[in-house]
Amino acid sequence: MKGVAPRAAARGGVRRLVGSGHRERAGFLLPVRWVLFRRPEWWGSAVGNFFSRLVLTWNVGCGMRCKSKKHDPYMKTRMSYLSMALAAAMLAGGSAYADGPEPHKNVLRAANFGEEQLKQVLAGGVAVDVTDEDGETALMEAADKGNLPAVQLLLKYGAQVNRKDEDGKTALMYAADEGRTPVVQALLAAGANPDVKDKDGETALMKAEEERHADTAALLRNSNKSAPTATSAVLVGKQGMKAVLRAAYEGESALSQLLAGGTSVDCADRDGETALMEAADKGNLAAVQLLLKCGAKVNQQDHEGKTALMDAASDGHTEVVRALIAAGADLNARDEDGETALMKALEDRHNDTAEALRAAGAH
Repeated sequence: MKGVAPRAAARGGVRRLVGSGHRERAGFLLPVRWVLFRRPEWWGSAVGNFFSRLVLTWNVGCGMRCKSKKHDPYMKTRMSYLSMALAAAMLAGGSAYADGPEPHKNVLRAANFGEEQLKQVLAGGVAVDVTDEDGETALMEAADKGNLPAVQLLLKYGAQVNRKDEDGKTALMYAADEGRTPVVQALLAAGANPDVKDKDGETALMKAEEERHADTAALLRNSNKSAPTATSAVLVGKQGMKAVLRAAYEGESALSQLLAGGTSVDCADRDGETALMEAADKGNLAAVQLLLKCGAKVNQQDHEGKTALMDAASDGHTEVVRALIAAGADLNARDEDGETALMKALEDRHNDTAEALRAAGAH
């Protein structure tokens, strides 16, 4: 195995340290020696990462303290040997990056260190698209975090840009959902398909618009101007609810076109939640007013008995609460737990919202 030579070098470095006649200063190295000699497969894993950070931090401290004449002038040299030994051991254990419940994060960690470290890990037999139990890859994780340099490096080394996790989500969807516009741009340039849908029937554009990431949504929309519109079919379930909500965010013209195609404004997902409830929960007053104008049922309840008014009250969206009251919302409707909108507002200490409900006659 290629790791033999580096491990031998590592042993030599540690022995020079511990056997240098200053055992009292090298006492903390005993666990390092044990891990290095007895558990070489741990290098590159969480344990190896912990020890490397510990020693590198201590090394910096020693380097600063060695400026004093009272300290051993050779300490800094011995610590440098140890740092090199640790680096050699970590590189020798590149295959360990494939171990553990989240191997994709180990690949991402290597990408964060830089190209040379990633090359070493991949050379050890670890696939750049190794997944965790949910099918998530390092590219998806990097896209979700908005880590553009890691995304670019992983793509350079062959990461599959359109690979899906267990929920059907791609790296592009992860980035769009969090509004990572530069990452979205990089993924599109690498061939990411903006038309791919996850298990809920959502595309990257839908996710960006749902979370109101305007710049990201605009980039996705411009990248695929030929995409079919939502009016091409009658939409139902969660896909229909999200389409109604997205159209409400875009404006009256878009919502009118969608509803003209046969999609119901009160289309609900598997939990019974409608676009009006979602908009109320997010505090989007303009969307709430538009949905009400287009005939959304103000007192419709989800499978837990909650109404749009309860959703708005629970999050303290006072202006949305007033708009729903003006549209005829039932002030004293109760959910399956027996709670009203006023109770939810008081429970979460939204005093202004509670006062608006009381003023309208809630009790």
